[in-house]
Amino acid sequence: LYTLTGHTGAVYALAISGDRLFSGSADSTVRVWDIAQSPPVVLHALTSHTSAVFALVASGDRLYSGSSDDTIRVW
Repeated sequence: LYTLTGHTGAVYALAISGDRLFSGSADSTVRVWDIAQSPPVVLHALTSHTSAVFALVASGDRLYSGSSDDTIRVW
């Protein structure tokens, strides 16, 4: 059992694809975690949103994030 820390606000969204876990937060970031490692580690903090991230969808090699800043980002 692991506790993943790093966000500075509530976590509202999760998505998974292969060995990657994506988390979206009130801190306006999306974090990319390598869950194949023990313990999991943050690979990236995606910072283009300017408000809370409430939705994440991983599809193929893309990640889609929806935020209360009225945008959808394609990563």
